[in-house]
Parts: sequence; C-alpha cells; structure tokens
Amino acid sequence: MLRRIARTLIAGCGAVAAALAIAPPPASAAPEIVAVSMRDVTVAIGGPGAVAGVTLIAAEPVVLDDVVVTYDFSALAGVAELVPLPGCSLVDSSILTCTRDQLRLGASPLPGQFDVVVRAVDGTSGGEGPLQLSISSGDVGLSSSTSSWVRVGDGVDLVAGPPSSLSRRPGESFTLPLRVDVAGATEVNDPRVYFSDVYAFRATRKFNNCLYVLDRVRSCTFAGLFTPGASYTAVMPFLVGADTAAPATRELTATWFTAAQAEDYESFLAGHGYSGGEPGTDGDLPLTGLLALRPLPPQADTVPSNNASSLSVAITGRNGLDLAAVGVALSGPVGAVRSMSVGLRNDGPAALDDHNGAAVAVDVTVPPGTTATAVPGECAPLVNGVASATDGGTPGAAAYRCRPDLPVYPDLTVGFAFDLRIDRAGRADGGVVVTGVADLSASNDRAAIVVNGPADPAPSGGGGGLPITGAPAGTLAGLGVLLIFVGACAVALARTRAN
Repeated sequence: MLRRIARTLIAGCGAVAAALAIAPPPASAAPEIVAVSMRDVTVAIGGPGAVAGVTLIAAEPVVLDDVVVTYDFSALAGVAELVPLPGCSLVDSSILTCTRDQLRLGASPLPGQFDVVVRAVDGTSGGEGPLQLSISSGDVGLSSSTSSWVRVGDGVDLVAGPPSSLSRRPGESFTLPLRVDVAGATEVNDPRVYFSDVYAFRATRKFNNCLYVLDRVRSCTFAGLFTPGASYTAVMPFLVGADTAAPATRELTATWFTAAQAEDYESFLAGHGYSGGEPGTDGDLPLTGLLALRPLPPQADTVPSNNASSLSVAITGRNGLDLAAVGVALSGPVGAVRSMSVGLRNDGPAALDDHNGAAVAVDVTVPPGTTATAVPGECAPLVNGVASATDGGTPGAAAYRCRPDLPVYPDLTVGFAFDLRIDRAGRADGGVVVTGVADLSASNDRAAIVVNGPADPAPSGGGGGLPITGAPAGTLAGLGVLLIFVGACAVALARTRAN
C-alpha cells in the first residue's frame, strides 16, 4: 500500500516537474558541460520533512552513464537526517548515495532524479548546517560538487481559506478573496503567499508588498506575527484579459509559506538568474486582523496539504484564436549552410497560454537532401509521431517537434532557428505543421519549407523571415511558482514516506 501511495504522489509531482522542465535556462547558464545545484531546505521539528534533491542542467545534449550522486549529512548530526527514496540507499550513518544507469540531459533543468527526504531527527531542538553533495559519471569523467543549507525550526500550520468560484466574460473584473488561518498554538512570522501564474488574470492594482511580472502577481509578503487561532483576510482586484480564450475555465491558486521556506526557493531562483518580479507602487495590500512585530527563528509548515486555496473562474462568451504555420524558402549550392526560422503566428483574437496551449507544438520536417546542423533547444527529434523528452537541440534528425514559450500574444510570431546544410542539388521540400490546438481555421496550420525551388515562392501560412520571440518574463514567473509547488508535492511525499 505504501508503495502504491508513493507511486501516486511521485506521478503527481512528476507532472509538475515536467512542467518545470519546459522552462528554458537563463542566458547566463554555467559554461560547464553539466551543472549541479540544490535548493536550501527548511523543515519543522516533528514534521514530515520535505523531498529535495539535485537539479541537473547541461550546456549541450549529453548522455551520462553510471551516474552516482552522494549526499553527506554528517555536519547535520543531531539536527537533520536524510531518508532514501527508490534508487537511493544509506551506505553509512551519514552518507547516502543515489544511482542511475543512464541520464540524458539537455538545456532544460532536470529535477527529481535523485530526490531524498530531508527531515528533523527525533528529539532535536533545531539548528542548521550544510548538506554536501556530489555527482560523478565514470564514462565522461564527470565530477562536480555543491552544497545545500538545511535549517530545522519550529513547526507551524498555515491554513488557507475555502475554494470559491464565479463567472466572467473577457474584459470583466473580479476580486480574489484571500484568507489564511493560523492553526495550532504557534505564532507565524512574516508569511508569504504565492500565486499560480495565470496569463488570463491581470492585476488592476499593484501593491507595494507584492511582486509582479508584467501585470501578473507572483507573490505577496506580510510583515509581522500572525496570532494562533486568528484569521486574516484581504481582497485582491483582477481583470479577465480581453484576449482570454472563451468559453473556458481558469483557476487561480494561492499557496501560503513560512518566511524561511519562501526564502529557500527565492535564493534558489536568484542563484539561477531568475527574477522574482518587481514590487508594485499602489500602497500595501491591507490585511484584516491584528499583527504583532516580534521576530521569530526559522519556521516550517507541518501540514502543507492545507496551505492552498483556489478561485475558479468560468470564462463565458466566445473568443477563439487562429494559429498559422510559417515556412521559409532557401537557396544555395551543394555544401552551403543556410539559416532558417520557421514557427507559428497567432492571428488572435485570443492569446495562447499555458491552459489552451500546453499541447501546442510545431512539427518541422527537414527537406530530404538537407541536414539540420544546428537545432534550437526547444526542438526535439520526432520519430513515428513521438518526440524525445530529453534530446532537444540534437542535430541530424529527419523531423523535429518544437514547443513554443507561452503565452503567445495575438499578432506575435514565434520562430525556431535552424541551420540547414544543402547536401544535394535540385529542389527539396519540407514542411511546418502546427498541432495540438483546435483553432478557428485549419487551412493555415501547414506551411512549406522549400530549398532551391522557384524564385520567390510564397510558403503557405505566412511569409518572410521570423523573429525569434517568446515570453521569457512569463516563463520565469511560472518557473518560480512551479518550484514552490514542487516543494508542496515534496512535503506530501515526505509525509507518506515517513509514515
């Protein structure tokens, strides 16, 4: 039974990890072939602990064999311990190793492969210290190390308010009722609430104690002590964007964290070059309830399953979108290498976001007689209708599936840059197909890639060169929130394992 529950939780958390993996790394990614990192962790005395582990990222596609990750928690003796999950084992009282026969890495972060449970030891009064970790792979001579900082603090229990629902049309306003209760007998110091990144919902006021990416709220912090047994509420105003697809349903989730746990994630994001957003200028978001101002040591939530509440908004009316594939025409002699950009254009009127666009892809067929010598990381080899999950950016394939960054606004064109080598004389034809969405017109979902065709052909679906565009700000905000929910999944899994 325990294994079945663990598998269920791992599957749910794996879906979040998969979403995390679509976020591209910042331009300042480390130049090493493989970089390893792990977020800091705060757990509660007597609590279930949290699942955490190394995150791997490669500067280029690479396959690692006989991979070993070693965790050394000897510096945490009497404070915290590590519990192995499947694929890991204790080799000493303070040394834990995890192994994988093979890993395929690309330019997207790969979390969750070497996770362990971090929890307080029985009888501890708290404390903190370093967790040392290293990774090795004998086939390529890889050896790298880093560390995480582990804190054990008082356990608290933040309880989010009940879920709610309403209906709105694109362009109409609504409010989010924000509520948190303090259960148990311990005060909570400076909690923070994180919001799921929903492109459709635009903040109509930007508060000083909240962070925003463009017009979407990312988090809010409330200074002071939250009293045991008390309830605190606030009202946040939003607008359903006029470019929201309808009919549809969008859900905004608010998840509460202690100051220490929020600090762990924020430092991880900052260390990887991701922005937490910018504060507003419209005054503080007011909370009802009396707050004290006395600092407390680090705290961690003992019951994370009750930290989140949601508002479900049914988007009524009719508002669709039309995605057009955009191809290209190239020419050159045998042996020449030509750059091309192919992709999609959103002809609106609705935006493509992570709710209606999660399955959208651009399938690119390389013209026979040419070779893709340079491929963007968002494009993976496509074989028999199935794309590789880890080989993005691999040259030489006959076809690729490319995933656009979301959201794709109306009138925005997203391009994927390839280099093609012309291997034989004569005309060669490939194609571009937009898949994974039911849009307003199927007639422009295909476009041509023509090499050495008639002069000035007009590829179907669009024309001209494509800018390489996207929505990095939205992706970064999404990444930050996804990391938070990865942590929420992790604690749930940790509780199951601990029991």
